[in-house]
Amino acid sequence: MKRWIQSQEWAIRTCFMLMFLFGIVMSVMVPPWQVPDEETHVVLMGQGICNSALEDVLFQDMELDCYRIKSQPNEKVNVEQWKAAMTRKPGYDWKDCMPKGIRLSAVKHLPALAGMMLGILMHLPTFWVLELAEVFSLAFYVVVCWCAVKLMPVKKELLMLIMVFPMSLQQASSVSYDATLLPLCFLFLSYVICMRCQKEQLHWKEAVLTILLLLVITYIKLPYALLGLLVFLLPKEKIQLQLGKYEINGDVIRRFRIPAGILLILVCGAVLYVVRSNFWVQLMWGMILEWKRSVLLFLTTAEIFHSFLMVSSVGQFGWLESQLPLWFVRFTYLLMIVMAVWGRDRRIPNELKGRAKLFLWIVFAMLSGMIALSMVNHMIMVTLYGTEATTASYNLREALYEIPYIGGIQGRYFIPFLALPFLGLPQKGREVEWKIWIPSIYLVIAMTVTMRVLYFRYWG
Repeated sequence: MKRWIQSQEWAIRTCFMLMFLFGIVMSVMVPPWQVPDEETHVVLMGQGICNSALEDVLFQDMELDCYRIKSQPNEKVNVEQWKAAMTRKPGYDWKDCMPKGIRLSAVKHLPALAGMMLGILMHLPTFWVLELAEVFSLAFYVVVCWCAVKLMPVKKELLMLIMVFPMSLQQASSVSYDATLLPLCFLFLSYVICMRCQKEQLHWKEAVLTILLLLVITYIKLPYALLGLLVFLLPKEKIQLQLGKYEINGDVIRRFRIPAGILLILVCGAVLYVVRSNFWVQLMWGMILEWKRSVLLFLTTAEIFHSFLMVSSVGQFGWLESQLPLWFVRFTYLLMIVMAVWGRDRRIPNELKGRAKLFLWIVFAMLSGMIALSMVNHMIMVTLYGTEATTASYNLREALYEIPYIGGIQGRYFIPFLALPFLGLPQKGREVEWKIWIPSIYLVIAMTVTMRVLYFRYWG
């Protein structure tokens, strides 16, 4: 019994079996069209397969009274209507839903698309077509997260805890591209830490895989490209890249680091100059010029929304109208701190320490700033014009003084890199093997609380 309790492999398997089980529960308890922007994501899926009619066909075949429920906390699911949708003969023609082509953007929703197309080919009711898409998304999430945990050499429990957040599972069991983005970000982080702590040498295989992962992450959502900065954690002496007769290694990098740094700065400057008319470049430049106002906006936003950001990272469901209690959210973050600082595994060479841990905090701050920056335009447009759906323009430097804070930021935007500051915390005390079971125990408690919240929101 003691050996079973201390078995890391059994603990991880148990956690991931529970993760898949409770992901299914989340998929069922959050009704169709109630996950944020679900309709928009189905539209994007249709664009990915060159079939713009996909969303209209599926939505018209099964609306499930979604506008009555959406953002109306007192409105509940019509159970009879819901049961009928599960068994009703599909009203769509499968030929109208099939791909007319394929675009690169299909990568963002590839697991969900695979499940959806399978359901359509089988001519299932639309309810089960969407459910199958969500199950495929969830399966992708679980498999990739499993790989990430197996690769992670330090603080596995911390990463597993974030993976099983109820908010993470809502997104994982949906047709949102978050079901693809989240596990790939976890995998990228784990792979970089693995290369730093465990790999003896880094060759082209590691370099290519790292670049491919980062390219896919960047293509899905641009701000997360800054995760690429984590490669600077890799020790230079491990790099062994063969180029014909030549080899790029630690000595070469050390010898040419100053001219290479200058060249990199010049290249970045040249790229920024070429794309200087790009809206996002202008937005960033305007905020740099008005840096005092920008800092004030960031600080004010953090002061006003810190509780909301914490809650919406752990569990704020549907169209943000149902949430986990604040006490449970605080307990979750306290548990993350405990997982981060409790027990140091001295068997891990080249573990994260000193400047590496400080660097993790810096990357977290940069990513947080980029997320906030991406919402500045949203806040300005809503404040000045009441909507983003307008072609009106504005003077950015003046508009920064028209908004009191940066609105629209949700805690779930931080989940892909939430582990960084906790990885940067120092570890104390003796490592205990049974700590690996804590994410599973947390998941059972979290889903008990979550199911109660979702039941009274949508069903009770």
